[in-house]
Amino acid sequence: MKNKIIIITFFIPMLISLSILLGLYIGDPLQLIHTHSSKKGFVSSARHQVLRIINQYSFDSIILGTSMLENTSADESSKILGGKFMNISLSGSDFNTRSIILNYTLKHKKIKKVLYSLDDNGLFQFQKKDTSNFDFLYDDDKVNDIRVYVSFKYLKCSMFNSYCLSNRDIDRPFAWYKNIEHSKRFGGLDNWFKAKNNGQIKSAFNSILASIEQIKLNNQNIDVNLQDNILKSKKYLDDTILKYVSTYSDTEFILIIPPYSRMKYAIDAQYNISNFEEYKASIRYLVNKSNKYSNLKIYGWGNHSFIDDIANYKDLHHYEYKINSWMLGAISRKAGLLTTDNIEPYLDVFTEKALNYNLIELGNRISNYLNSK
Repeated sequence: MKNKIIIITFFIPMLISLSILLGLYIGDPLQLIHTHSSKKGFVSSARHQVLRIINQYSFDSIILGTSMLENTSADESSKILGGKFMNISLSGSDFNTRSIILNYTLKHKKIKKVLYSLDDNGLFQFQKKDTSNFDFLYDDDKVNDIRVYVSFKYLKCSMFNSYCLSNRDIDRPFAWYKNIEHSKRFGGLDNWFKAKNNGQIKSAFNSILASIEQIKLNNQNIDVNLQDNILKSKKYLDDTILKYVSTYSDTEFILIIPPYSRMKYAIDAQYNISNFEEYKASIRYLVNKSNKYSNLKIYGWGNHSFIDDIANYKDLHHYEYKINSWMLGAISRKAGLLTTDNIEPYLDVFTEKALNYNLIELGNRISNYLNSK
């Protein structure tokens, strides 16, 4: 009886634990331990999967953005800009999140070029999202990587790879442009109306209509701490981007300002004044820094007419994948390069276009449609 108790309380749990560890080792869906036959199989979580891409693939340049750059072709980038690119963009990532990936990549690869998107969540929100569910993968302790598998999802996936693995094109492994739920919303406001129950469209309509109500009342959203926030934004940019620009002087950092829709800029310029001013202050700061660092380039196309056309957008922010290709061509021609000589004229035009955009007319069309249903 005593022996049975020992077996039950000690050996059986040990056997179960060893079985789980063996299953993780053999399955290893993220391929953190070894490379196996499911070479093209990736999980959907880029924050977990990018480590494998960095460690297993050969490249000398990276695309590190958000959903704004996920549709950018690595092959096309290589042909147009030179080098051998890999797209390791992380949807919804702030600059702090990306600095973890950037730091690891620069330490373990000889990187020639970094194509990086300057999204809102870094230019005026200086976010620091919780990274505890993945940041340990990118430290110097490889033993703790196994922590990522302490979840039912990955335990199940270790036994049945098909549960969470899917074949992805390494050219742009986390691209969304082929997803019909995204692509069908391009083409104009009528297609937005057809998708009015979509979360991004709901958010866009709510943002447009709420802002217009305040604009009609001559209200403006101005933060009394604007100047302090600008200083915090500059410190945030120093910590998440510029320290790498300074340290890795042989790496060219190409920072692009995603060409959001004019609607989005108009809402900020006409109502969210503090956001708009902080946004412009951050751009000025980076452009001034590019005068100091020869390996830093800033590109922006907020003075172009294509961002006025709603047909190019599926919501206030996301543009068609063809614009990703267009931006690569523009960069190769140095079209849109912002310098200390042209930054103020650029921002003047950018501001004027945002202030003159007719949000009221747009809001009336949206209201008329919603009220007619």
